[in-house]
Amino acid sequence: MYLNNFHSIQPPYQQNQAESLSWLASIYKAAQQGQSSTEAEYNKLLQRVACSAKQIATRHFFIPDPELVDLDQHLVYPVKDSPRGITMLERHQFYGKAVKKIFDEIYESRKFPDDLIHVSCTGYISPSAAQMAALRAPHNVTVTHSYHMGCYGAFPALRMASGFLSNKDILGPKKTVDLVHTELCSLHMDPQDPSLEQMVIQSLFADGAIAYSMTSEKPTQGYQLKSLYEELVPGTEDAMEWMVSDWGMKMTLSKDVPTMVGQKIFDFTQRWLESRNESFEKLLEKAIFAVHPGGPKIIDQVAKQLGLREDQVSGSRALLKDRGNMSSATLPHLWERILLDDTVLSGTPILSFAFGPGLTICGSLMEKL
Repeated sequence: MYLNNFHSIQPPYQQNQAESLSWLASIYKAAQQGQSSTEAEYNKLLQRVACSAKQIATRHFFIPDPELVDLDQHLVYPVKDSPRGITMLERHQFYGKAVKKIFDEIYESRKFPDDLIHVSCTGYISPSAAQMAALRAPHNVTVTHSYHMGCYGAFPALRMASGFLSNKDILGPKKTVDLVHTELCSLHMDPQDPSLEQMVIQSLFADGAIAYSMTSEKPTQGYQLKSLYEELVPGTEDAMEWMVSDWGMKMTLSKDVPTMVGQKIFDFTQRWLESRNESFEKLLEKAIFAVHPGGPKIIDQVAKQLGLREDQVSGSRALLKDRGNMSSATLPHLWERILLDDTVLSGTPILSFAFGPGLTICGSLMEKL
């Protein structure tokens, strides 16, 4: 199976990290009605615990609020009138309109596939924007939703796509499966919860959208997908959660997640590659490692435990700095960058890792064509 035809969408709004932290401080202050903490005090806390401008330079958004100085103009977080922001229903209505525009842009020039997998953990509407797009196709397009997987969401979608293309006896012959990620993480904040944990989360996540294809026919440019693997880590169920709440999705994130990942990643990698008759030692010599940048410490732990050179994870650090954590859309953005990087030669192995609730650890082995 092969991956190709990447098409990322640039969200219309962006903010550098220093401005973003100042915006968060102003939102927190305005939402805490009747409490004495000042905006300067919130800013000081954010400077201490949030992802710094050295780690994340800019983040991009599909909501305009972070660019708006006037709180009265906010669409999602009108905290003067609604201290928690708009309702969950209204956030999903916003999501639906934004994602429809994304699909319209993607399929304005892109050929429709046989199958379309919509990946997201930040918005669910039925019928979905993916189904609405499929209705415009000149032929039947089967739509599958792969929702709520979190940051590792690309991997279950890849498994689905490979199964759709392989299972011709049951599903009929198919040539192309498109995978489309639409993540609007910016929709999910409760401004009345300025806990340290939420400050870290709200300084880390950003929005992202990208489409790409899986085919059984070899393209001129892309990746050969050689292996997928996934494990749950026992005893870590409470380390990360992503659940529906009254005011957006609510995430919990233990500060120990990077350490938990670090303790398991070497054995995970060895078990996986040995089961596929691959040698980690040989791959290590020339592989690029696409580590999901869940945060700078995640990259640090994976690099340390696997004995990686800094140049082998530099793409993950660069993407985190340029875009932040875009949940499931992040690794596909990194794959697109590596594909367009002429310094990464044909034949280079690409080992990818992502992590999410469970804790779940996922890996893939690809080779650049």
